[in-house]
Amino acid sequence: MKKIIAILMMIVFVAAPVLAADKAFQKADKNKDGKITRQEYLNATSKAFDELDKNRDGVLTKEEIQSNKKIDADKLISETDANRDGKILKKEYQKAAKQRFHSMDKNKSGHIDYNEWASDRSDLYSPFNLFSF
Repeated sequence: MKKIIAILMMIVFVAAPVLAADKAFQKADKNKDGKITRQEYLNATSKAFDELDKNRDGVLTKEEIQSNKKIDADKLISETDANRDGKILKKEYQKAAKQRFHSMDKNKSGHIDYNEWASDRSDLYSPFNLFSF
């Protein structure tokens, strides 16, 4: 019985990120055509920025980022803060999101299909994969 419970726990542990990836993909795919366009992705990342920007000043501080326990604030700042002032301006965030979109669009089709999305989500540490659209 303990083996069965252990196996079931492992299945749940492995399946949970896949289910989360599927849900995020479906939320970002606004027109439900099975792919995420550049604009759909940028709209979703813009919304994610706005949700993190608690005081609505157009700047993310480390404290605001830390309000989302799924995101490593130091990593996001180091990857996104172009002027190295320790904060992320919305334009810096959007520039990084554009770069992330292009890296996820493996076949350079101008959209991200589910296979590209799912394969890229193996990089679970990236804040651009952790958006809660």
